[in-house]
Amino acid sequence: MKLKKLLLFFIFLISTCCFSFAQQNTTISGLADDYVGYTINIYQITDPISETKQAITSLNIGADGSFHSTFELTETTYAEAEFDAYQATIYLQPGESYELIFPPLKKVSPAQKRNPFFQYDEIAFATKSSDPTELNRLIQQFELAYLKEETKYFNEIYHRQSKAAVDSLKNHLTLRFPKTGNSYFENYKFYRIAFAEFALQREQPDKLIKKYFINHKPNLDLPPCARLFTQLFSDHFAFEANQIQGAEFKRLVAQAKLSGIEDYFISNNGWDKSLSRLVILQSIKDAYKQGQFSPRSIKHLLDKIQDSQWPTSEKEIAKRLKKKISYLEPGTEAPNFNMTDFNGVKHQLTDFNDKYVYLNFTRVANPICRQHLDQLKKSSALLQQELYIVNLIMPDETNKMELIQQQEWPGEFFIIDEQTADEYQVSTFPMAYLIDKEGKFVFSPAPNPLDGFEQRFLNLLKQKRIEELRHQGK
Repeated sequence: MKLKKLLLFFIFLISTCCFSFAQQNTTISGLADDYVGYTINIYQITDPISETKQAITSLNIGADGSFHSTFELTETTYAEAEFDAYQATIYLQPGESYELIFPPLKKVSPAQKRNPFFQYDEIAFATKSSDPTELNRLIQQFELAYLKEETKYFNEIYHRQSKAAVDSLKNHLTLRFPKTGNSYFENYKFYRIAFAEFALQREQPDKLIKKYFINHKPNLDLPPCARLFTQLFSDHFAFEANQIQGAEFKRLVAQAKLSGIEDYFISNNGWDKSLSRLVILQSIKDAYKQGQFSPRSIKHLLDKIQDSQWPTSEKEIAKRLKKKISYLEPGTEAPNFNMTDFNGVKHQLTDFNDKYVYLNFTRVANPICRQHLDQLKKSSALLQQELYIVNLIMPDETNKMELIQQQEWPGEFFIIDEQTADEYQVSTFPMAYLIDKEGKFVFSPAPNPLDGFEQRFLNLLKQKRIEELRHQGK
């Protein structure tokens, strides 16, 4: 009995040590006087297919400009942060400490960010590390060297398709950056250099696919690997469907034959199961976005993945992908959120659950928004009997209460935060959604008042009434 207890103790000790080794504390700190009061979220992308953001930590910058955060990591992680005009990146390793240097303050208003033409300034976080073997320094130096060599051989590689120029670029980089003991950096170099080869084999990528995705196990968490994967396999369902024998492949997709598509890739292209499944996931995303195949078939494929023998990691990608492509669609549940009235009382979307809800994101300072609000005044009595009109304004219009009361626009006005506007993908004003009594989207987005919302809503009520009468007659 004592021997058994001792054995169990050693097993526990070993497992605890292994767990401690796998999960190590990582620290980010620094001083950023320009950013006093900011909270900057650091996140990672769970996978490049669904592109789902997952929080790593938050940097709360205090009154003296200092910030400090300690969190656990299990593996080298490519992380990002978005603040004001910047999208900043950094590679984080378990057990390491990073003293960040923030870029000069460059304010951008939330309204500017919602402009569809807005683009972040992409930068790499600077650190105070002087260690020449630190991963971020290695990658930044390698990128500078790569761009320098690419510029030198640009015409030969991209216009003359010169293999000799590609070989020269690779040789110069190999000499400049000999092999290190950092496996992450070695993989980074391996896939980054592949872009020069891709320029030569764009039209016949089979050798490239074999070298980088069959003979070498890919890591899509590595940015250059993910980027190469996307470039090689973008819109692959459409590519296969447009081949001479594409009719059979179209049928497989239309009928959501998951195993048939997988077998097709394995037998026709010589891919292994792992690559075939990743390409299927990427292709589902692209096909849904481009509308090249039936959305129903595409979603059915995602459902079949959950019922298949695929690995858990790939099922998780499929689950995240379905959530993303279905987000805010008619029939899905509307995200709940907090809103505040002019008396400072907080409410939630779920407070309005016995009528339809017309969510009207508006700006009362905008003449076009005011015209739409004026149109709501002319709406029929039936419309307002069956519907809550919930007008949502941003924090910078809190001082418009007097104007709103003078105009006597229908519905109630509430103040929301920027996060809610982002969650509902509000890129312009006005923008509206119609939600049913069960909290699910009916029109997403819904027509604005001057664009025929009332007629669409009354037609909806009429159709619902007809369905009720048919049901009662059965």
